[in-house]
Amino acid sequence: MIYAIQNWIFIFFIYSFLGWCFETALVSIEEKRFVNRGFIRSPFLPLYGFGAITMIVAGTPVIKDPVLVFIFGAVSATILEFVTGWLLEVIFKTRYWDYSDTHYNFKGRICAEATLMWGFMTLLVNYKVHVHIEPIILKLDSQIIMILDIILLIIFIIDFIASAKAAIDVNNILKRLTEIKNEISDINLKIKEQIRNNSESDAKLTSLKQKLEQLKSENIKNSSKINFFKKNYLNAHPNSRSLKFNNALTELKIKINEKKKK
Repeated sequence: MIYAIQNWIFIFFIYSFLGWCFETALVSIEEKRFVNRGFIRSPFLPLYGFGAITMIVAGTPVIKDPVLVFIFGAVSATILEFVTGWLLEVIFKTRYWDYSDTHYNFKGRICAEATLMWGFMTLLVNYKVHVHIEPIILKLDSQIIMILDIILLIIFIIDFIASAKAAIDVNNILKRLTEIKNEISDINLKIKEQIRNNSESDAKLTSLKQKLEQLKSENIKNSSKINFFKKNYLNAHPNSRSLKFNNALTELKIKINEKKKK
């Protein structure tokens, strides 16, 4: 089926929303708490939107052969997942999903199990879901769809910019927390060395202790810089892993969870 551009955009948002519902429900059940899944804060998961479009485009030419629909959809969606994961890692230095502990994975970004899931989802989308969505879209007036597209795109773009800023800010905080931790460790070693050698330089020892207190104070301030958007960003990805500062990320998540319990 050939759609007008405004229809494709509307299809993208429909499946992004359905994907958000699916993942949010799944992860919320696993975590035993509500988890608003996704990189952005609005109820859309772009990977599912692009994934559904990929499945429809891949499946339509061979729609009469379910086996080919499965294969084409599984392969194309897996490629999309790999590229998306790679881009997010390059831009934000964070791995938002990780299949490293799953059998038959490739670089932790894709795995055989997920590929099979994409294949079955392609069958579901093409034969069960989209056959009901398509008539609704085609019945809607093109002007209405265009207006809805504009509204949704504005919300999406604003949300994406805010979420991207939060991701970059969190990464900068993690970088500084890691630097502070290393500096504190170095100063503690120097203080122990001064004491062990019975150094007569009391001024140097005092200076080191003052520097240590300053770093501890800065460490607390940096940990408390997590505002609404940054906190939501971290909560949305309970299993995310920083490629450079994962220890700091783990400690930050623990502190956020401890504050919740108070």
